[in-house]
Amino acid sequence: MVTMGKPKRALAVGLQLVLLAIAAICIFYGGNSFAIHSAGILGIFAALAIALRSRSSLRAPVTGGTQGALALKPWHWLVGLALIIAVVAAFIWLHNDAMTGGKSGAPAYAFAATSLLSAGWWGGLFARWLRQ
Repeated sequence: MVTMGKPKRALAVGLQLVLLAIAAICIFYGGNSFAIHSAGILGIFAALAIALRSRSSLRAPVTGGTQGALALKPWHWLVGLALIIAVVAAFIWLHNDAMTGGKSGAPAYAFAATSLLSAGWWGGLFARWLRQ
């Protein structure tokens, strides 16, 4: 694996910062323009791609001994399934609360929390699965 020199790494970090600054300006001052907001989001993704490329050249090559630690086990999938069931239950609670007038904010918070937790778990699960 080719390692990146200090000047190239500094250039990559500088380019990341410039892209993130432009993306922030596009997102915050873009008004109601879909194209400007989309350009800002693409700038964020480009900065992340540069960061990934610059950081991957610094890492040592992965040996085969770590594959067992990263392997998916059946309980990973069962936790993901339980989280999906929790999201569905929170959605039903939110729906029932909305039908009766929506007096409490607890169902919305429960739905948001379970959705974020489930999305994070499934994202990590697929990242590990695709890494193998």
